[in-house]
Amino acid sequence: MATPVVHLRGSDSCLGRSLISRLIRADVMIVIPDADYQWAQHIFSTELNYSNSQLLKSEETAITSGHRVILLGLGPYLSDKEDTSIGVDGSETILVTPGFEKIDIDTSEIDSHLIVSHMIPTACEDSWCCPVIQNWFNAIKNNETIAPDIRPKHWWVSEMDVADSIVRILVSDQPFPNDANISGRRAWSDDQTVEEMRLLFSRTMAGKSGMFSAQHLTTPPSPTIEVEAISKDNESEYPRPNLDSIHQVLVACDGDGWRPLMPIRSALMAFLAGAIQE
Repeated sequence: MATPVVHLRGSDSCLGRSLISRLIRADVMIVIPDADYQWAQHIFSTELNYSNSQLLKSEETAITSGHRVILLGLGPYLSDKEDTSIGVDGSETILVTPGFEKIDIDTSEIDSHLIVSHMIPTACEDSWCCPVIQNWFNAIKNNETIAPDIRPKHWWVSEMDVADSIVRILVSDQPFPNDANISGRRAWSDDQTVEEMRLLFSRTMAGKSGMFSAQHLTTPPSPTIEVEAISKDNESEYPRPNLDSIHQVLVACDGDGWRPLMPIRSALMAFLAGAIQE
């Protein structure tokens, strides 16, 4: 199989950076906007030295037949120096949007639309961070009361698992499904998530100050949360997004299907690390 060529628009975002990191390990030609090229070369210089992947500028690498184009977020996707369209016969265009953006999207000029819901990002001040997580973090940081969300539970998934699932398809011969949802398979209540976030924030701040206590060093068990079957019927008011499409294409890619691997506690730690540094 020829080396995959992936054009990544919206690369200057937390999910974009995770996709670049994962693509570098997959021996891929990665094409990003010229405006993002310098910082990406700097951030990923070590990884690129030990990889067969290449990082290329979009204004020097035209989209042609056989290429795949990932559009992250709601745009814009083109620079002033580029053509007015990214559609090229024989290429595949995949739009990836956050599920918390409840707007109508014109999908007539794309081949696939992936909706990412309940993702725990690696940054707080980012277009991929859902408002509820931003509000919880700010309230915990300021020692404020957290008001309950209108949604009683969330199907959390880590940013790295989302990036990994997209790359697994990109490096395969399988086309992306016309429409697909991505979310976690476990339902977390607000109370469970906030409790985990409070604990991890407290430990992180204790680590920064060096003021540990026995309470900080004690590891309470994670909540017992069962994985639900991909095709399980759910008649609740807030059902899990339908994961059939993403699961089936991943089965066709490598046989593993959609099975997120990163624990939510680890995903929350990655989020807090990024949020505290901002």
